[in-house]
Amino acid sequence: MSDVSVIMVSYHTGAPLWLAIESVLAQSQCRELVLVDNGNVPGVQAILAKLAEKEPRFKLVTGHGNVGFAKGCNLGVRASNGSIVLLLNPDSMLPEQGLANALEVLRRYPENTLAGCYLINADGSEQRGCRRSLLTPKNAVAESLGLNFLAGNSALNLYGPMPEAAHEVSAISGAFMMLARTFYDRLGGLDEGYFLHMEDMDFCMRVHQAGGKTICMPEVKVVHFRSTSEVASDVVEQHKARSFIRYLNIHFSKSHSPIVLKVMALGIWLRYALKTTLGLADKIFVPPLAAKREIARNVLLNRLTRFEARDNSLAGKTVLVTGASGQTGLCVVGKALARGARVIAVTNQTLIAFSHPNLTWVSCDLREMPLEQKADILIHTAPLMLLPEQLEGILKGGVQRVVAFGCTLMFATVEMGNPFEQGLIQKLKSAEERISKMTAEKNAALTILRPTMTYGVGLDGNITRLADIARRFGILTVYGEGKGLRHPVQATDLADAALNICSNTSTYGKSYNLGGSQGMTYHTMLTQIFEYLGKPPRIVRPPMFPYALDWLGWIYQVEHVNAEMALRMNHDMVFDMKDAIADFGYHPKGYLQGTVVI
Repeated sequence: MSDVSVIMVSYHTGAPLWLAIESVLAQSQCRELVLVDNGNVPGVQAILAKLAEKEPRFKLVTGHGNVGFAKGCNLGVRASNGSIVLLLNPDSMLPEQGLANALEVLRRYPENTLAGCYLINADGSEQRGCRRSLLTPKNAVAESLGLNFLAGNSALNLYGPMPEAAHEVSAISGAFMMLARTFYDRLGGLDEGYFLHMEDMDFCMRVHQAGGKTICMPEVKVVHFRSTSEVASDVVEQHKARSFIRYLNIHFSKSHSPIVLKVMALGIWLRYALKTTLGLADKIFVPPLAAKREIARNVLLNRLTRFEARDNSLAGKTVLVTGASGQTGLCVVGKALARGARVIAVTNQTLIAFSHPNLTWVSCDLREMPLEQKADILIHTAPLMLLPEQLEGILKGGVQRVVAFGCTLMFATVEMGNPFEQGLIQKLKSAEERISKMTAEKNAALTILRPTMTYGVGLDGNITRLADIARRFGILTVYGEGKGLRHPVQATDLADAALNICSNTSTYGKSYNLGGSQGMTYHTMLTQIFEYLGKPPRIVRPPMFPYALDWLGWIYQVEHVNAEMALRMNHDMVFDMKDAIADFGYHPKGYLQGTVVI
């Protein structure tokens, strides 16, 4: 049995948490993963508790509230039993054999060694702060002013080619800190006077003061996503400023005059004020949800390709996936790769920093240019209206099987005669008719899947958008009683459905409505979002809401924002799924069940 205890401290981590956990538990050298819950939302806590029940190597330390990162790490270490301790950020992904490689390197060094890894960004580039000098007043000022040449060889962040083998450095990042438990205990653990930030630099300083070594291990490449927390950036910056000042006062009060340290403290607070102001501007002009999409996409693909149940059901097949940057398309791409397929993923100018030996990214605007790719199977997850103009060329490329995602919106009624909504419904119906005719003429097998409200991976404009509003403002809006029934469906269930029917002849020439396994009113759906987030359900009911949406859509020239959005809150949008259950065993998850991201 391995003797490595991995310690994670999580507080509103976001999408990468589940990937981090899976990447640790996949390591045979992991004796245990101790996750210190510093106060995640109730929905996340419930998932963690279930994992602790079924996975004996997963320990959950909870109930203490948010005690900060340093104290959280110390709590985790005290709850663990391994002779080797790894402090790992919950937004990090260990590579395959990551712990094995780290142990092999660490065993070549004396016990008083603190080991870091090769931290990389999602695109494979070295992450800033992976290997550093110890922080001093001199390089701190040079770094903050962008004048690193003033610090010379003691510049804070080290750059240049990464050596091939483990080597000594002055300091490493707290995202990955591995050492013997006896050495950790001898140093007294992390300094709990730091709530957030600088505890890692302080620890490295104390390692050197105790005569120890700090090393960087290029043999272990760990993806660190960073900036995934849902905590307000101004709160993070405030803790960073306080920790910075504490570090300087502890380690440089004897070598620097009080005046110098006070001037530096003033500069730190001025920097905090500036960053907070700029952060406020970002909140106004850059929606937080948009800022997380790139991370969500990369995390999703890594999870599906590394930890999805693998089989060879699509081995030897080439699957063409349109709309591959959207939530359903990404799930199809990841799951198809896990099933052994070669995948051609078509996106509309969305760059995703993810690579795989069997994956080819293609940038193509389906509205403006023909898609010329050879494939066996087409799974179309882009807007259905774009497919008819592309289908003839796609079929010439050898595609004999077409699975196309439509939308149950085609069955909706339009109360206020909105021309955009009426036109959209008509376009959906017309697209289905044209696609059916074209595939029949070319003897290609077609199946149309019509999902209802899709969510689950943090990329939708429905549940995730509502959850984002609830987090930021604490309220949600409904028109009337919100009594319309809904069947929210997870994107991963839709991807499974599309891939499961690829060779299922009983689904050829048919269409299926797909929803989740639980039906509920629109109002109940909102209430459960609040419950998941651990917030009191504050739902307002403005009587003129439909007209307000029409006005907003007109002011901002956004056609999809209109009165029908409010009116449908009281319309049933649930559909019969018995054919999908009978023909291909469709079995979706319940609402907010599993490791969803909202």
